[in-house]
Amino acid sequence: MRHLVRNPAFWYVGALAFMWPVQELLAPGPLDQLREWASTNLANLRLPPAGHPVAALVVSAFVTQASPWVWPPLALSTFAAVSALGARRAVALLATVHMGVSLVTEGMVWWRIRHGSLPGSEAHTLDTGPSYLVVAAMTVAVLCARPLWLRGVWLVLLALVAPRLLDGLGEGSFSAIGHLTAFTVALAAVCAHGYRRRRPSPAPATA
Repeated sequence: MRHLVRNPAFWYVGALAFMWPVQELLAPGPLDQLREWASTNLANLRLPPAGHPVAALVVSAFVTQASPWVWPPLALSTFAAVSALGARRAVALLATVHMGVSLVTEGMVWWRIRHGSLPGSEAHTLDTGPSYLVVAAMTVAVLCARPLWLRGVWLVLLALVAPRLLDGLGEGSFSAIGHLTAFTVALAAVCAHGYRRRRPSPAPATA
């Protein structure tokens, strides 16, 4: 039990599980306000006092945009990420993916608004949820989970959710681009981690 409590995946999955009934029980008005406040859109990512970028980037990993019951089971993949990469590397990777990909996709929105290909109202579009983080964790689980049969389970689950997550990729959907980026970054991180582990240690110096 002590080992479980020390695992950051335990606390993250627990937080998502806690937010499931919270979001189901909230009235539509307060729930919409929570999602709008947690959204990582351009309006919220402005520097204070106009926005609250740090709070939005953090809280958005726990407030889902829809179907809050889906995410706690999928987030169990974070246990595989922690087991494969270690707690610090896993937290660093998943936090970087969640915040970095959110910033990249919103940067694309900003660019298109600035050049007139999107209306200014897109700066207030709802954009919250743990999907980038979870896609990265599932990618690590597919490649590294143990026992080996768990990799097959995560591969099937990732294949099942991929069509929804990548919907609109051909039309330039920012969310779909974000999910593909999260997958790519996690894949690169696993490859780099595997390379470091296989790299031979330098021979000791001789007199």
